Amino acid sequence: MCFLLQLNSLDKLNKLLDACKRLGVQTSPMIIDGLGIIPLFSWYHESFDKEEDITEVFIPSLEMACKDFHACKWPEELSNRDTSLALYFDAMNEKNQDLIKEIQSECSQIITFSHFLPRQELCPEKRMLFYPNLPKIIGSDFLEVRLRSIHGAEGSASACHVFGHTHFCWDSMLDGIRYVQAPLAYPRERKRRMNGGEDWLPFCIYCDGKFADKLMACFWSEYYSTNPRTPHNTQLAPWVARFYKRR
Repeated sequence: MCFLLQLNSLDKLNKLLDACKRLGVQTSPMIIDGLGIIPLFSWYHESFDKEEDITEVFIPSLEMACKDFHACKWPEELSNRDTSLALYFDAMNEKNQDLIKEIQSECSQIITFSHFLPRQELCPEKRMLFYPNLPKIIGSDFLEVRLRSIHGAEGSASACHVFGHTHFCWDSMLDGIRYVQAPLAYPRERKRRMNGGEDWLPFCIYCDGKFADKLMACFWSEYYSTNPRTPHNTQLAPWVARFYKRR
């Protein structure tokens, strides 16, 4: 236990990957029944957030709101306050380039996936969020570049990226790639879903050799399918304004 406490978070990640390998848990890209599956390493950086900040209310700092700043211990040259940590994690994908090229040559259908978000459009606007600074700790621009290098700049009907982290249900097409988040989430979050979350999981995106044709009904991706983003609008949504008024 004392030995583990002396390790930094990268050391612990490598030990976790080693343990997965010993146990036969696959963490590298592979082909399953003709479908290419490519996991991508990533970490967030603050400059991922390109939209205007909310300033009319007091918002707790990232250090106060995000446990990562206390639970993670990084080498001194790496930080999530700049792009160094995000670049480090993105570079970890290079060791799988031969496997990725093999999958690209053999598979017409590929699913990439990551924990963090590759695009800010996959998160509601700040004025909609109880923690408006959330976009600063959720995604990586380098992740989007990485997955586009796999699926192609224009995407295709057989390109899909699965992501997580924010707990917002999402299923949308952006620039030729289908982006999906189907989080288990917390019980209280599941109760707020469409139809109370009943019969929502498993979330089928691929079956019998093909991708599902129909996008699943998810509140926020449905909202943005008919309502354009207004990133320069900093007027708090009514439920957010009420939340901060009570504090």
